[in-house]
Amino acid sequence: MGVKVNGQLIPGWVIERQAEALYEQVAAGMPGKPPQVVRLAALDVARDRLVDQSLMAEESKRRKYPVDRVAVDKEIKAWIRENGGKKAFQRNDNPLIRDRDDLRREIENRQRFNQLLEEESHSEPPPENEIRRFYDENPTRFEEDERVHASHMLKRVQSPEEDEAARIAMTVAREKLNGGADFVEMVRACSDCPERDGDLGWFGRGQMVPPFEQAVFGLKPDELAGPFRTDFGWHLAKLHEREEPTTKSFEEASEGIRNFLHERRKDAVFDAFLDGLKEKAVIEEVPDRD
Repeated sequence: MGVKVNGQLIPGWVIERQAEALYEQVAAGMPGKPPQVVRLAALDVARDRLVDQSLMAEESKRRKYPVDRVAVDKEIKAWIRENGGKKAFQRNDNPLIRDRDDLRREIENRQRFNQLLEEESHSEPPPENEIRRFYDENPTRFEEDERVHASHMLKRVQSPEEDEAARIAMTVAREKLNGGADFVEMVRACSDCPERDGDLGWFGRGQMVPPFEQAVFGLKPDELAGPFRTDFGWHLAKLHEREEPTTKSFEEASEGIRNFLHERRKDAVFDAFLDGLKEKAVIEEVPDRD
């Protein structure tokens, strides 16, 4: 089934293609649901989005918003370059873009949509007491987990026969480090992963494979771990710094909260505007033509 919005047809095949593009996103919000149920939900989401876009396009054209042609041309070139060059229009990622004319129309519509959004989502920033209340009622949002800054060296193991040699190489490297050798120099000389001299930067729990995390988070600054084994091979690791879990103060968090709540207000205002357009619109399902 297709949909007509104030006489403008959105064909059923467009809705179905849009639903296909949205399937994974919808499925992520419906864990455990059978594919048939997810597909129906994706069709509903796709239909609603395309109806909204049609109404926004109609309203923005009625208001005669100007289009920046230079910016449009730049976006066209960038889109084609990022989507495979000459083969960009052969991809199926967007059912509404089949050629350069479709792409131009899509980008121009987006420019007009943004102007409509800006005009119809205006709202005052939230007052200070609302920001404070949000901070007090959502304490876990402002907790920052423990983080560490570490470096490592690695001997890769790509077959069982390489395992013992890699372990011995890292054991010898550890003995040299215990004897005063410089970690960076040892990385450059011995590691199969010498990028950035082995520096992994800052990371929290859950970002590294479990054996690596277990080894590193148990260290104190300047301590070494290893040799220890992961799926990648044999490692040595050195902890540089550690940041304990902290909670952002209200002063540190308030600007981010203000922006978040302001955007939420603007979304609500625009949703109400869009609902008003829907109430006035003639929206009807129509059968697809053979």
